Amino acid sequence: KSHPASQLAGSAQFWVASTYFKEGQYEEAISACDDVIKKYPQGNKTPDAYYLQALAFCEIKDSTTAQIILEDLIQKYPNSEAGNAGKQKYEELKSKN
Repeated sequence: KSHPASQLAGSAQFWVASTYFKEGQYEEAISACDDVIKKYPQGNKTPDAYYLQALAFCEIKDSTTAQIILEDLIQKYPNSEAGNAGKQKYEELKSKN
Protein backbone atom coordinates (compact mmCIF):
# COMPACT_ATOMS: atom_id res chain seq x y z
CA LYS A 1 0.00 0.00 0.00
CA SER A 2 2.87 2.36 0.78
CA HIS A 3 4.63 1.91 -2.57
CA PRO A 4 2.09 1.04 -5.28
CA ALA A 5 4.38 2.22 -8.08
CA SER A 6 7.29 0.05 -6.96
CA GLN A 7 8.58 -2.55 -9.40
CA LEU A 8 7.95 -5.10 -6.68
CA ALA A 9 4.31 -4.14 -6.04
CA GLY A 10 2.91 -6.68 -8.51
CA SER A 11 5.02 -9.45 -7.04
CA ALA A 12 3.98 -8.48 -3.52
CA GLN A 13 0.31 -8.56 -4.51
CA PHE A 14 0.82 -11.99 -6.10
CA TRP A 15 2.31 -13.34 -2.86
CA VAL A 16 -0.71 -11.99 -0.97
CA ALA A 17 -2.91 -13.96 -3.39
CA SER A 18 -0.76 -17.04 -2.97
CA THR A 19 -1.05 -16.84 0.80
CA TYR A 20 -4.83 -16.58 0.59
CA PHE A 21 -4.86 -19.63 -1.67
CA LYS A 22 -2.68 -21.67 0.67
CA GLU A 23 -4.92 -20.72 3.58
CA GLY A 24 -7.99 -21.96 1.68
CA GLN A 25 -9.40 -18.46 1.28
CA TYR A 26 -10.15 -18.93 -2.41
CA GLU A 27 -12.45 -15.96 -2.99
CA GLU A 28 -9.83 -13.64 -1.49
CA ALA A 29 -7.16 -15.29 -3.65
CA ILE A 30 -9.30 -14.73 -6.75
CA SER A 31 -9.71 -11.06 -5.88
CA ALA A 32 -6.01 -10.57 -5.12
CA CYS A 33 -5.08 -12.26 -8.43
CA ASP A 34 -7.49 -9.97 -10.21
CA ASP A 35 -5.63 -6.99 -8.70
CA VAL A 36 -2.34 -8.32 -10.07
CA ILE A 37 -3.83 -8.90 -13.53
CA LYS A 38 -5.51 -5.49 -13.76
CA LYS A 39 -2.98 -3.28 -11.98
CA TYR A 40 0.25 -4.91 -13.18
CA PRO A 41 -0.49 -6.35 -16.65
CA GLN A 42 3.19 -6.21 -17.63
CA GLY A 43 4.45 -7.58 -14.32
CA ASN A 44 6.53 -10.71 -14.09
CA LYS A 45 3.99 -12.40 -11.79
CA THR A 46 0.96 -11.70 -13.98
CA PRO A 47 1.04 -15.08 -15.77
CA ASP A 48 1.31 -16.78 -12.38
CA ALA A 49 -1.67 -14.76 -11.15
CA TYR A 50 -3.80 -16.04 -14.05
CA TYR A 51 -2.82 -19.61 -13.24
CA LEU A 52 -3.40 -19.24 -9.50
CA GLN A 53 -6.75 -17.59 -10.12
CA ALA A 54 -7.81 -20.51 -12.31
CA LEU A 55 -6.76 -22.97 -9.60
CA ALA A 56 -8.79 -21.02 -7.05
CA PHE A 57 -11.86 -21.21 -9.30
CA CYS A 58 -11.31 -24.97 -9.53
CA GLU A 59 -11.28 -25.16 -5.73
CA ILE A 60 -14.67 -23.46 -5.52
CA LYS A 61 -16.00 -25.87 -8.19
CA ASP A 62 -16.25 -23.31 -11.01
CA SER A 63 -14.35 -25.11 -13.74
CA THR A 64 -16.03 -23.11 -16.51
CA THR A 65 -14.53 -19.84 -15.28
CA ALA A 66 -11.22 -21.60 -14.64
CA GLN A 67 -11.15 -22.73 -18.28
CA ILE A 68 -11.85 -19.19 -19.52
CA ILE A 69 -9.00 -17.83 -17.40
CA LEU A 70 -6.67 -20.57 -18.61
CA GLU A 71 -7.56 -19.76 -22.22
CA ASP A 72 -6.58 -16.13 -21.57
CA LEU A 73 -3.34 -17.25 -19.92
CA ILE A 74 -2.43 -19.54 -22.80
CA GLN A 75 -3.21 -16.87 -25.38
CA LYS A 76 -1.35 -14.03 -23.65
CA TYR A 77 1.63 -15.94 -22.22
CA PRO A 78 2.04 -19.11 -24.32
CA ASN A 79 5.75 -19.57 -23.64
CA SER A 80 5.75 -18.86 -19.92
CA GLU A 81 6.04 -21.50 -17.21
CA ALA A 82 2.54 -20.61 -16.06
CA GLY A 83 1.32 -20.84 -19.65
CA ASN A 84 2.70 -24.36 -19.97
CA ALA A 85 1.14 -25.40 -16.65
CA GLY A 86 -2.07 -23.73 -17.79
CA LYS A 87 -2.16 -25.80 -20.97
CA GLN A 88 -1.94 -28.99 -18.95
CA LYS A 89 -4.62 -27.88 -16.48
CA TYR A 90 -6.87 -26.74 -19.33
CA GLU A 91 -6.62 -30.15 -21.02
CA GLU A 92 -7.30 -31.86 -17.69
CA LEU A 93 -10.43 -29.76 -17.15
CA LYS A 94 -11.65 -30.30 -20.73
CA SER A 95 -11.29 -34.06 -20.38
CA LYS A 96 -13.55 -34.02 -17.32
CA ASN A 97 -16.38 -32.25 -19.16
